[in-house]
Order: sequence, then C-alpha cells, then structure tokens
Amino acid sequence: MRRLHVLRFLARAVAGVTLGLLAGCDLGVEDLPLEDAPPVLSSQVCYEDSDCVASACCGEGNAVTHRTEGPNCAGVRCDGTCPPGSIDCGRCIPVCRNARCAGACQ
Repeated sequence: MRRLHVLRFLARAVAGVTLGLLAGCDLGVEDLPLEDAPPVLSSQVCYEDSDCVASACCGEGNAVTHRTEGPNCAGVRCDGTCPPGSIDCGRCIPVCRNARCAGACQ
C-alpha cells in the first residue's frame, strides 16, 4: 500500500514538472520577425493580443494601436477589399509584445 502512494506521488511530480516546462516554452509573437513592422500609434500597456488593433476598420489600417485608442468598428460594413500594405489583409497582425502593441508581419 505504501508503494502505491509513493508511485502516485512520483507520477504527480513528473506530470507537474512536465506541465511547468511546457508552459515555460512559449514560442509566441516575440519570436516573429520585426522587419517592415508597421508604426505603432499607442504607448498604452497591453496584456494580450486582443488589446491591440489596426488603426482603421475594414482592413484599411496601416498602423497598430491599443483598442481603447483604436477605431470603433461596431456597425461598420466592410466590402471585403484590402488595400495593399494594410495591417489586417494578410501583411501583419496586431499583437501584444513586451506589454506594448506591435505588428507581427510576414
């Protein structure tokens, strides 16, 4: 019976260490290239990628800003076109990098 308790403890310890190591191996936006990054219009602190947005609605933004300083796109109808060099149309995505908004570009 004592051996069973020791084995359970070891299994839990190994699982905890494994999960801890996996959580520490974050290959996130910090590893994305910075070349040709769009300008950033805000110096507000961000905590997650959803805090950052493009500077205009419908894919027409060419800069990144914090969502509190960004455009209100509620009720805006987009026609599906994307200007060349815009943020949302495949060139970049707004992300939170080192507590500031930035653009992660291809």
